[in-house]
Formats: sequence, C-alpha cells, structure tokens
Amino acid sequence: MTRFVCTVMILALAVAAQADIYKWVDQRGTVNYTEDLGKVPKKYRKKVTVIPEGGAPAAEVTETVERGGKEKKPETGQKEVENALAPKQEKKKMVYGGKDEDAWKTEFRTLRSEIKANEAELAARRGRLANPGTMNRGDFLGVQREAKRIEETLTGLNTKLNTLEESAQRAGVPLELRK
Repeated sequence: MTRFVCTVMILALAVAAQADIYKWVDQRGTVNYTEDLGKVPKKYRKKVTVIPEGGAPAAEVTETVERGGKEKKPETGQKEVENALAPKQEKKKMVYGGKDEDAWKTEFRTLRSEIKANEAELAARRGRLANPGTMNRGDFLGVQREAKRIEETLTGLNTKLNTLEESAQRAGVPLELRK
C-alpha cells in the first residue's frame, strides 16, 4: 500500500512539474511571465502567448477592434514567434590582450569589490582594537592577528590591481572599461 501511495504522489508531482508558461505584454510594454493563467490580468488574457514546457512559444492569438467598434478577425502572432526563434545578432565585442570587454570589466569590478570589502573589514577590526577594555587579552591578540592578515591580503589585492592596470594599459583597454 505504501508503494502505491508513493507512486501516485510521484506521478502527481511529475504532472504538476509539466506546467505551461503564460506570457503577456502589459500596457507599458513590459513582458510578463507566469505559470498560472489565473495570475494574468483579465484584460490581457486574450493576448496571452502559451509557451509549452520545454518547447517554443505557440502562436499568439489576439483580437483587435477597429475604430468604429467592429471586431477584426483574430490574428496570429506568428511574426513574434519567428522573431523569438530567430538568432539575435549581438554587437561584436572588442578583444584586448586575449580578453573581451566583459572579462576586463568583470575582473576590475571583482578586484575592486574585494578591496572595498577587505578595507571595511580592516576598519571594523581597527575599531575593535581602539577600545581594548571591552575584551580580554586573548581576544585582543586574535583581533590584532586578523587585522594583520587583512592588511597582508589588502597589499596583495592592491598589487594585483596595479598589475591588472598595467596589463590593461599594455593591451590598450579603454579607461571606461577599467572603472
């Protein structure tokens, strides 16, 4: 009996996992997605595109009203489907020293954020060291060691940043990518 109940529950979960996705565009032009048709506002339900689980979007059926109140025949949004499936051409990214623009930006951003985080951590440790009366000797020495370790880490990170700056300059990376 337990096997039967477990099998039924597994099958029920598998069926629930195969949900369609509903896509619609609101009056501001924002594209919205949901798995529950009930969450689509009523005024957009006639313009919903159903995207089957794991598949391409189905053709969108929309109703439009001409001026004068006459209703046109429903149109299929096949152009939208074709556009969604067509490969998009991306802007070609420049490569400097074997790395593209995004790689340089990411590397600079990561290093600078690590430096900023370590500087904040060091300031916190120095703040604790400024008031030694609130901790015992062991804690004080531990905080001192942590501060020294953070200072060494900061020295290494700053050296890395300087090296990266020099590499970027040699590779001809523009200044706006280095910020």
